[in-house]
Amino acid sequence: MLLNVANLTKAYGPDEILMGVTFRMERREKVAIVGRNGTGKTTLLKILNSELEADTGAVQLSRGATIGYLKQHDPIDLSGTVREEAEKALQHAIHVKRRLEELEVRLLNNPSNEELEEYTTVHEHYLELEGYAAERDLQTVLNKMGFKDEDFDKPASALSGGERTRLALARQILEEPDLLILDEPTNHLDLQAAEWLEGWLKNYPGAVLIVSHDRAFLENIGDRFLELKDGKVKSYPGPFAKFRKLRAEEDIRLAEVAKRQDQQLAKLDEFVRRFMNSQRTAQARGRQKHMNKLAAQKVIAPTAEKGVKGNLSPTKRSGDKVIEAKKISVSFGARKLIENLDWTVSIGQRWGVIGDNGTGKSTLIRVLLGLREANSGTAEFGANIEVGYFSQDAEDLDLEKSPIEFLVYECDMTPQTARDLLGNFLITGDDVFRPTKTLSGGEKNKLSLARLVQMKPNLLVLDEPTNHLDMDSREALASMLKSYKGTLVLVSHDRWLLGEVTNHTLHLRKDGLPISYAGNYARYRGDGVKVLRSKGGKGSEVLRLESADQQTNIIAEKEPQNLKTVESQDRSKLSPREVSKEISRLEKSILDSETSISETESEITVLERELSKVAPHADVWEMSQRHSAEKERLEGQMSAWEEQTTRLEELRKMQ
Repeated sequence: MLLNVANLTKAYGPDEILMGVTFRMERREKVAIVGRNGTGKTTLLKILNSELEADTGAVQLSRGATIGYLKQHDPIDLSGTVREEAEKALQHAIHVKRRLEELEVRLLNNPSNEELEEYTTVHEHYLELEGYAAERDLQTVLNKMGFKDEDFDKPASALSGGERTRLALARQILEEPDLLILDEPTNHLDLQAAEWLEGWLKNYPGAVLIVSHDRAFLENIGDRFLELKDGKVKSYPGPFAKFRKLRAEEDIRLAEVAKRQDQQLAKLDEFVRRFMNSQRTAQARGRQKHMNKLAAQKVIAPTAEKGVKGNLSPTKRSGDKVIEAKKISVSFGARKLIENLDWTVSIGQRWGVIGDNGTGKSTLIRVLLGLREANSGTAEFGANIEVGYFSQDAEDLDLEKSPIEFLVYECDMTPQTARDLLGNFLITGDDVFRPTKTLSGGEKNKLSLARLVQMKPNLLVLDEPTNHLDMDSREALASMLKSYKGTLVLVSHDRWLLGEVTNHTLHLRKDGLPISYAGNYARYRGDGVKVLRSKGGKGSEVLRLESADQQTNIIAEKEPQNLKTVESQDRSKLSPREVSKEISRLEKSILDSETSISETESEITVLERELSKVAPHADVWEMSQRHSAEKERLEGQMSAWEEQTTRLEELRKMQ
């Protein structure tokens, strides 16, 4: 056993946050704490990390075990650089390394037996600490958390809030404590970083205690789930789907037990009232004792917690073409974010916009909405477009006004209608009269969503709408978006939400070659984890979508500034005209593929001829590497050609 938590209680004034919280954790166990916002999850984590003191109860950690804690807010020291903050996790190894460097200088200048012996001892200790591996790990982890090598000497005080969280997470990963406590670790992480973190945590040798509302993250990580509700904790085995099923079954069972007890109590109460002070008084008193005992032990039926609800469906139809972006280029200083982007959004489509942090997702949205000028290119809306925009930094809200004032004055609502709408988004009581700037992040997001419900736009543009929302609210938002009849553009790092509500994907990549995919993120992720490029014939490029199960190669003409389209395999909904257009496109693509294959085969033949008669001073290793690369590229080209010809035959049958 690594951690034992016994009967913890914590109250703030009359509000009891924790009431008898008890659980255990074993070494290497991955446990997730789930529950709605405000149920005390962060309070519990702070008690475990000795930042808060419980009113009663005890926390016991195995002797010698260490705890690492990732906070949601103010997670790092701002006085140093990115490298210095990360190196705090490796202080002992770094101290030993510096001593090694000092001894190396002395041995070069004036060697002595004593210093040579010390150097040998210190170097052995450095090897025991795996110091060389630690240096590599530092660079690898920082890179995975989104920091480039040139960012390592950047002052920590100059980092954004998201960058500070990612740096704190990198430091905790490098420390490798026995118990790693993570509070919302995927906040501010892009999809690639979140997936890398999942893989790292699965193989982490220590125990992990996670608070998260990221459903995909929990589905992939949680061995066991602790649900914090009404101040108490209940433990359920994982995985996530099993936890949800067991909890639902338990709620049904408890509701049935409570119903039977209510019926039994009603019969006992009727008997007592009927026969008390009669010839059967003794029996009535016996039944009354039994009734009181049963009432004291009564099971409380689970109550259905009120959730977010709203109807986003538009009242007005838009034109068939909703957004048309032509040759959009945007730079941030000297860095090009987007270059010559062509993108069309049609009525009813549901686009998920994904990409690493810093690839320009929010910038693209602002350009489309006219909130920022592009360096070049145009972006136009179609006919009858009514836009509803959700900004991730709440810039569309008046922070000085209260929620009810905002809806009344900005959305032309009556006070009662505004209050009813706010109630649907769980903003109730005196909270409706508080300045918006005093609301939590989740409450601000719910106010923005309430505004969109009132607007009923036929184009929804949402930029990270799930930030600060708990899991129940995310599921409610997904339900609202599923029933939405308009056009959707969703920027999000929430993989589960992207899989649930989108049917097209726009991937903005750091290499300047965006990908448009006719399918949601789950299908896109299934077709390939990452896109690799290698040079082909006649200036073409191979875009290889790699996954653990399959490799699919797609040949595309080399247009690095333009959008490449990766077609979905589902063509059952194509119209006859679209089938004809797709056949023409595939016929041309197959001809281009055959040309590239022929050129690659010629290149391989030349290389094999050179390898058979190697010149005296030729670089045989380099020639072998080129030969292997060309063979691999040919396999990819052949695979793509076979897939294209198969698809062409299918379409001709449809025609």
